[in-house]
Amino acid sequence: MKATLSMDIIKPRKLKPGDVVGIISPSTPVTSKKNLARGMKILESLGFKPKLAPRALEVHANYQAGTREQRLMDLHSMFADDEVKGIFCTSGGYASIQLLQDIDWDIIRKNPKVFVGYSDITTLLNPMYEKSGLITFHGPMIEGLMNETKGAKYTLKNLKETVMKGEAKKLSTFTEWKTLKPGKAEGHLVGGNLNILTALLGTPYEPKWDGKILFWEEVSETIEGLDNYLWRLRISKVFKKIEGMVIGKVTDVQSVEDDDNDKWATLEKPPTIEDVILRATEGFNFPIIYGVDFGHDVPSLTLPVGAKVNLNCPAPGRIGSISILEKYLD
Repeated sequence: MKATLSMDIIKPRKLKPGDVVGIISPSTPVTSKKNLARGMKILESLGFKPKLAPRALEVHANYQAGTREQRLMDLHSMFADDEVKGIFCTSGGYASIQLLQDIDWDIIRKNPKVFVGYSDITTLLNPMYEKSGLITFHGPMIEGLMNETKGAKYTLKNLKETVMKGEAKKLSTFTEWKTLKPGKAEGHLVGGNLNILTALLGTPYEPKWDGKILFWEEVSETIEGLDNYLWRLRISKVFKKIEGMVIGKVTDVQSVEDDDNDKWATLEKPPTIEDVILRATEGFNFPIIYGVDFGHDVPSLTLPVGAKVNLNCPAPGRIGSISILEKYLD
């Protein structure tokens, strides 16, 4: 099955040393001004000039970074600001979905820029790609930027290369990426946080899955929660449409046997994450690679949503690879 795209793909311009980059908070409020300041200094060390959006530090209703209107205004203004060449998000949360129905996709289409975030920003990355054609970037948040460890340095090196070069290449690894299902596939990347992705199912902002390579990660979830999300994708017929699956880091997972209810502990041995993935995808032959270096913790790759990739998965248990096939920045 070949990918079907609703519109032409728009490649944002590559960032250059000295470029101004906007900082917005489209979801949750900034939780640590100290971490935000550290992240902005790290952006400066990469050669950028961070510009905080006017309402990026607002707090509304405890869990929102300003009202819906304020957050939407910052998003639009940063895309419309000619001085700003790229946009980074401070953190995730659960409130990005409030913006979707009122985003002016023409503003984004006419002012294509590098746009970076993950977690709840998944809510924006994929609709931006689907509605405007703009390639977006599943990458680190400003509050989470660090540079002390090898994993943090890997994260920053890949972020810089991804948003400043945008070249076709084989993705570099920090850990080993395991084949769960063998095969080869090509398609355009869509994905992000699994929980947030499933929340888009059945909405006008659900990704167009045909011919795509689905990538996902998750954090602080239970085994049964992961199982539920994957079965939502299955019964929504997503697995009938995609060409391959790329799974990142699934961290801080609670097993069924950790449940407070003693009854659960007396049942059979709980499934592993791999068991859950394989059972949910049973009957589908697309290749699956597991443990890829992206997610809520470092090390973490920056992945271009909408870029065409090749997925190479040898025999189960063997090490797989991912290659970006085309230039994705102008």
